[in-house]
Amino acid sequence: MKSRTFLVIAIGLLILGTALFTFSRRNLEPEQIYPATISRDCAPWDGAAFTVAFRYDPTTTITISIWQSPSFTFPVTFSFPDETMRVGIAYSLPELDPLEELTGKVTFWRVQHDVPVEGEFNFMTQRGQQFKGKFKAEWGNQTVMCG
Repeated sequence: MKSRTFLVIAIGLLILGTALFTFSRRNLEPEQIYPATISRDCAPWDGAAFTVAFRYDPTTTITISIWQSPSFTFPVTFSFPDETMRVGIAYSLPELDPLEELTGKVTFWRVQHDVPVEGEFNFMTQRGQQFKGKFKAEWGNQTVMCG
């Protein structure tokens, strides 16, 4: 009798645990991966830089400029705004509004020329609009001469 009661309780807990796990996963939407373009760029002082740009929604483009050479073999995170003014800038450009500088972070898993660049971002405008997701950027074929 005790073993039967234990078995019924164990099966009930297993069913309850499975149901809770399933329903908790239903509300998690996968983050969208935005197709992007990455290109070499120049920093304000004519040093090496790179820029990632992508369409976030039908009317808004996100641009992330990093004022460093595009060569990272390990994950790196940049925060905006940068108090030193030496890291870069991130901004949104809505079609009918002026550009808005963004606050937040972007992480690049690695950056190497001629290899697609993947990363994730979490930004916010001064008005409180949030931009969050992942991107995969293909290199553009333009030549940039700095200095």
